Parts: sequence; structure tokens; C-alpha cells
Amino acid sequence: MARAIVWVIGRILLTTASGARCSPPRCSCAIFMSKGNVMIAQTQRGSTLVISMIMLVVLMLLGVMSMTTSDTAYKLAGNLQFENNALNNAEAALSDVENSLKNGAIDINHADFAAASSVTAAPSGFYPKGANIDPFNMAWDDTDSASSSGDDTQRGIVQLMSTDTVQSGEDYVVGIQKSTACKKVNTYVITARGTSARGSTRLVRSYYSVLTC
Repeated sequence: MARAIVWVIGRILLTTASGARCSPPRCSCAIFMSKGNVMIAQTQRGSTLVISMIMLVVLMLLGVMSMTTSDTAYKLAGNLQFENNALNNAEAALSDVENSLKNGAIDINHADFAAASSVTAAPSGFYPKGANIDPFNMAWDDTDSASSSGDDTQRGIVQLMSTDTVQSGEDYVVGIQKSTACKKVNTYVITARGTSARGSTRLVRSYYSVLTC
């Protein structure tokens, strides 16, 4: 009986001793795993912050590029509009000069048409035959050209090319006898210049003939 009691007490002590030896490692292991999980979570949160900052910078750059592209497109559209305005002004000046020649407002007997061919500037905008004028190197002001209806954005010059020139292939005019048909013309070169905003400039030129009879 006593031997049985001693055996039971021994087993209890052995079990207690084994539990005492095993508990600390288990607790330590559990604590280590908990710290590891905390470190992983902190690392993940740091990576998310960095990625978010990178995406924010990329979006900001895309926004700046979009604004720059939009501003450039706006300027290009504006430049095209101003160039069209300059062309319209040049064509308006050209049409004004042609009408003046047609209705006789520009007289072939004007003194500037009979001036020396060496003339390089005429306030009237009229130049004689053989005048060496360069539309690209002119001042295009009141010293060498005429404005259209006082509008400086529409200016023009007229150079006399020939007088009493017989038009080839014009022996007859429909409905008129040959002896009375008018086939002589004075010919001119008209150069018109139109301007608009931002320095937009356009030049147009036409050859125009006026019947002399």
C-alpha cells in the first residue's frame, strides 16, 4: 500500500516537473510568432504608403501634361484663326483694288504709273512698268502702299505691266462685229497684304486686266 502511494506521488512530481520544463518554450514560441505577425503587418502598411505616394505623383504628372497639351492646342487653334483672319483681310484688300480698277477709280494716267522704273516707294501704292519692288521687304505703311478704306490691316499695291495689249484669241466678241470689238487691255499686278493678331501676315497676288475701249 505504501509502495503504491509512493509511486503515485512520484508520477505527480514527474508530470509537474515535465510541465514546468515545457511551458516556457511554448510561451516563448507563442510570443515570437506574435511579434513576427506584428512586424509583417507594419511592413505591409509601409509598402502601401509608398505605392500610394507613387500613384499620386503619377496622377499629378498626368494632370500637368493634360493641362499643357490643352493649352498648346488652344494656342494652335488661335494661331490658325488669326492666320485665316489675315488671309481674309488680304483678299478683301485685293478685291477692293480690283473693283477700283474696274470702275475707273484707279486712273491709268496717274503720275505714279508713269514714274521712272527705279522707284521703290510710292505713297499711292501705284508703281510703273519695270519697277523693282519686293513685297517681302517692303515697309507696308503709308510710304509704299495704300490702305483699304483706312484699315491698316488691309493694304495693297498696284504695278502697271502693259498698256493697250491685244488679248490673244479675242478677235471676235459674241454679238459684236469685229471692227467694233474691244480687245485691248491694260494689265496690272495687284499685291495685297493682310495682317491680324500675333503678327499673322498673308500676301495674295493677282493679275488683272482692264479694257481700254
